[in-house]
Amino acid sequence: MLFNSYVFILLFLPLTYALWTVARRFAGVSWAIAALLAASLVFYGASARFELLLLVAAIVLNHHLAGVIHRHRLTPPGRRWMRLAVAGNLLFLFVFKYTGFVTQTAADMLGWPAMAIHIALPIGISFYTFQQIAYLVDVARGEGEPWPLPRYALFVVFFPHLIAGPIVHHRELIPQFASGARTARIGDLALGLSIFTIGLAKKVLVADSFALIASPVFNAAAQGAQPGLLDAWAAAVAYALQIYFDFSAYSDMAIGLGRMFGIQMPINFASPYRSLSIIEFWRRWHITLSRFLRDYLYIPLGGNRHGPARRYLNVFTTMLLGGIWHGAGFTFILWGALHGGLIVACQAWRASRFHLPLPAALAWLLTTATVILAWVPFRAADIATAGRIYAGLFGLAGELHMPALDYAPSATLEMILGALRPGIAWNVWLSLGAGVAGLLACLCLPNVQTLFRRYGVGLPTRGYADGVEPPALGRLGAAWRPHPVAAAAIGLLLAACILKLNDVSEFIYFRF
Repeated sequence: MLFNSYVFILLFLPLTYALWTVARRFAGVSWAIAALLAASLVFYGASARFELLLLVAAIVLNHHLAGVIHRHRLTPPGRRWMRLAVAGNLLFLFVFKYTGFVTQTAADMLGWPAMAIHIALPIGISFYTFQQIAYLVDVARGEGEPWPLPRYALFVVFFPHLIAGPIVHHRELIPQFASGARTARIGDLALGLSIFTIGLAKKVLVADSFALIASPVFNAAAQGAQPGLLDAWAAAVAYALQIYFDFSAYSDMAIGLGRMFGIQMPINFASPYRSLSIIEFWRRWHITLSRFLRDYLYIPLGGNRHGPARRYLNVFTTMLLGGIWHGAGFTFILWGALHGGLIVACQAWRASRFHLPLPAALAWLLTTATVILAWVPFRAADIATAGRIYAGLFGLAGELHMPALDYAPSATLEMILGALRPGIAWNVWLSLGAGVAGLLACLCLPNVQTLFRRYGVGLPTRGYADGVEPPALGRLGAAWRPHPVAAAAIGLLLAACILKLNDVSEFIYFRF
């Protein structure tokens, strides 16, 4: 079930909120938790019945293993059980996510097509597997307790985060299920619905519009077409903005949905395109994934405890595995390697005696440009497609624009301008203009943490870069307040979004 669908907005969400409200008022906290658990299972199973059985089996088995590990915590048997449980979860993830890639690669290398085995990827498997691994490791360390099965299950399947994150931590979420059921007020509903609507608008009005520019060019490149210089830059910038607003939208919607039920979700997105370095970018982008990779991979690998060379190797390995976590394919391996190399280069530059601080404008430009360039393999269907896009970006195609490529942010506006001034490739200039406007919006407009700062939306995630006030609206004190004008604006925005739901598209991170 998609957040940006009629079924979710007009049926599932109102019924779930009503059921939860009745349960907590007339039956108590335990029944309120049971109502949310049942609703979350329906949310997942509505379009993935077999995958629901896998999810339930994984929850029950991991809950049992956590109990065994807790009885032997801080002892060698406990650590052995923990390693076995983690290995089992990783094997579970590997079978469903990477079997197809590994067997297809082997089949291509050996010329045996029959070797390829393709298994359908269960929705959200990467997210709920990592959450349970973190819980098992913490229990073995003596930092987690064996929660009752209903609360543990709700921690894993709570529908605001189940499909695409954030990767929540048991200590920050499970205690809130009871407190939220006791303390949630009508103000939380208004606040949560407002944040959810802003996220919905980012998805259906902004992110999906940039897809109209990026997708035709990347799809044509996948079919063998060679984009020109302007085509490639229009598509690369558009995809960078598409995934930015797409993931920002989901992160906002998760925070808003959680707040409706009196629960604060961790902040997972903090205006990453304001970053002045690639290191800062990863403190702002998918913050809970960065936290997981740091706490459960980078630090166990040795972190920065064994000298610069080992630290650089650990950083690169962590980012490479982070790329593989996103998807099974050489393009994701390349994307992870690019970010690992960029972070290592940034750390080495800062540690060198030649290091000079860059002007903020130049640092932002370099960071944004490298992030845009690194998104190319993330979006590309394969390495060859990425190569064609890069050839266009660096002017190796020999053309500025390929007229056969049909893309534009607005076909209507392109048609009007074409009638007024024929002979001009308006789709190219409109697309590039939309890209510039989108980057300026990322840089200048406030995020939900700023707009709703007086209400403390979202749990600050340890280590994340708390965004500086945006230069324009921040100084004006732009902030949401409970007011009829704000309610009317949110209502109009929600209506505009609902009118656009005919063209439903899944969130990019649903694929991971």
